[in-house]
Amino acid sequence: MANFIVSYDLNGPSPSHHEMDEHLQKLGGTRGRLLETVWYVKTEGMTHVTLRNYVAAILQPEDQLLVVDCYAAAWQNLLVTDASFKGAWES
Repeated sequence: MANFIVSYDLNGPSPSHHEMDEHLQKLGGTRGRLLETVWYVKTEGMTHVTLRNYVAAILQPEDQLLVVDCYAAAWQNLLVTDASFKGAWES
C-alpha cells in the first residue's frame, strides 16, 4: 500500500469543499483530512499519478492540486487523531 498526501486549493464556485470531501471519501481505503484542504490517503493499486487524475477529475482549470507519495511523516495537532494516523503509517 502507498501513502499519499493530497493538497488542493479551490478557486472557483465548483466543486465545493463538501463535494471534494465526498469525492475523496469514495476512494475507500484509509483516508482522512489532516488540515482544511490536506488529506492523507493510503490505498492499494494507485500511484501518485492515478490518484492525481482521480482527484483532478472533479476540479476546474483554476483549481490547484498536489499529490505527494510519502514514506515517512512527522506531525502535530492534526484533524485526524494522532493514534489513527500513526497506525496507518505503521501498517
